[in-house]
Amino acid sequence: MQPFWEKDYKEDGYYAFGNPSIEVIEQTKNLPPNATVLDIGCGDGRHAIYLAKLGFNVEAIDVSESGIAKINRYKELHQLHNLNAYVLDAASYPFEKTFDLIISHGVFHFMPRNDWEHLIHQMKKHTNENGCNIITVFTDEIPIPDDLAPFVHGIFKDGELQNLYKDWTIPLYKSYTFEDEHENNIHHCHAANKLVAVKPFTGRGGANI
Repeated sequence: MQPFWEKDYKEDGYYAFGNPSIEVIEQTKNLPPNATVLDIGCGDGRHAIYLAKLGFNVEAIDVSESGIAKINRYKELHQLHNLNAYVLDAASYPFEKTFDLIISHGVFHFMPRNDWEHLIHQMKKHTNENGCNIITVFTDEIPIPDDLAPFVHGIFKDGELQNLYKDWTIPLYKSYTFEDEHENNIHHCHAANKLVAVKPFTGRGGANI
């Protein structure tokens, strides 16, 4: 069984989950020129393409072959040579360099807890000082919709994400519920946590948490 968004990933002309999130748009104002960005679980590119079009150097990964193919079609059409997108399970990402911005929007709850705990640790370690992590996850405050439940393996408790970044500056944290509607008349209600966290400056570079 495939999740509903795979159908949308095969269609050009729109993004399965809409336009870039406002917190990503706002954070671009704080990025240096030629900033390095990692988009973990990039889907069909709503953030990765937006950031690449602004001139940032973007690396984007997702397990969806359809999503990555869609991004690469757009990349070739618009000659976005600063965008590299490829199929990869986030748990296997090697983290060989540091980044000014790392995004993971609506992804971690689909991973086993041990995997996302390790991944967040690596994200923090490989973020440059004054760099930023932006994360949105589903929480257990509302039951997961039946059609998504088979894919959700590591649901967060409310506030858990914020606690993982208690040693960083947190300009935005939000605990909320929302309803959304997708193609094929699919309706969902979710509880979520959204976090924007900035790594403190210590003068020791990006390799320290």
